[in-house]
Amino acid sequence: MADTWREQLLPASFRGETFLIEDTSVPVGRKVQLHEYPKRDEAYAEQMGKVARVHKISAFVIGPDCFEQRDRLLKALETEGEGTLVHPWLGQLSVVPGQCEMSHSRREGGMVTFDLTFYPGNAQLNPSVRTNTSRMTAQTSASYWSSALDRYKSAMAKVDTARINLVGLQNRLTSVFSVVTTQFSPLTSAVGSVTSMAQMLMNSPGSLSSLFSGYFSDLGLSSFSSNSSGKTTSASAASFNSYSAALATVSSQAEAAASINTVSAASGADTTAAAQALSNLVQDAVLVQATATIAEMPVAAPPATEETTASLEQQVVAPVERAEVPVANDVIAARDALDDAFWQAALKADATYYPVINAARQQVVRHLTAVAASGVQLVSVTPPETLPALVLAYRRFGDATRDGEVIQRNNIKHPGFVPAVPLQLARE
Repeated sequence: MADTWREQLLPASFRGETFLIEDTSVPVGRKVQLHEYPKRDEAYAEQMGKVARVHKISAFVIGPDCFEQRDRLLKALETEGEGTLVHPWLGQLSVVPGQCEMSHSRREGGMVTFDLTFYPGNAQLNPSVRTNTSRMTAQTSASYWSSALDRYKSAMAKVDTARINLVGLQNRLTSVFSVVTTQFSPLTSAVGSVTSMAQMLMNSPGSLSSLFSGYFSDLGLSSFSSNSSGKTTSASAASFNSYSAALATVSSQAEAAASINTVSAASGADTTAAAQALSNLVQDAVLVQATATIAEMPVAAPPATEETTASLEQQVVAPVERAEVPVANDVIAARDALDDAFWQAALKADATYYPVINAARQQVVRHLTAVAASGVQLVSVTPPETLPALVLAYRRFGDATRDGEVIQRNNIKHPGFVPAVPLQLARE
């Protein structure tokens, strides 16, 4: 049996702040300018385009906490810019709040009424210049790696390899080798074991740096060049799949970089210096790879808004196609973790290398901040009752296909029973 019209109504809200609606109206149709001429019986109706859909809504908030509800709604109405209006009859709309009127009455204690006006969003803006932070981040990663190679070569040039203790060097490279195998798996066969890596560092330190340069070249990063005669195992070109996968990768890279920030002091100064030089090179390689991953993450474009929302039955037959949007909270968490890893690496850099790594850190933070600004915020929402995830997604977003987002974000055990507890959901 089909739902009644009352059951199909969506809970009204603006920028996530809910309210109740008494009645609403909106002009529709097309603008027409009528031209009448003297001494002529016929008139000319000139079509002037569609009528702007200016929504007039009589709304109210009610309850013991009506003043708190009122203040939150006022903040949403007085915030500059466009926002999402969930209209009970028309679904999600991108609108701009206009002049509204708020009324209090002693006879209607516990209730605050509003006469709301919303204008159509997506207004045409004047041309503006926007910095391509993604491209700048990609360029930064190349210059960063070039400086990292120079530091490694300079450090190894000061090491007397004849005075290196192989066993001591091997012990201090265990964590470094672990990072190489997890973050640069194509190099595992070339490096072999921690013992062979220590021997390569003693006998041919340039071959290790060439392996990493070849690895970056094989990834399709043309800015990196390899001066080795041999090639590492082939790897596919770096590409962006999804924000969630990219952020998980960046978080893992930040953790790996932080784990090898320093090595323990060995019995000999040359052994310690050699181990620290390779540790710095691998740490830089991880951070360069993280920078290249971040450069692939685009700043999300504003989603195209629909005039109306399809019913739940229609979405079952023809699911809504929605471009992925980053979750700002996740992007900021990854940004802060990577920023901390960069800081740890920068604090042990000399005066020549510090500006390079600090410039890379600033560019990474700048781009991830832009990505986060283009994403959505998380808010705490408590369902009024236990609901299926599909129904909750439809009521919250007007999009039943986002039920997986609700389930994954809140670790729901059964998609048919979302408990009435505080949940983390996207604001829009």
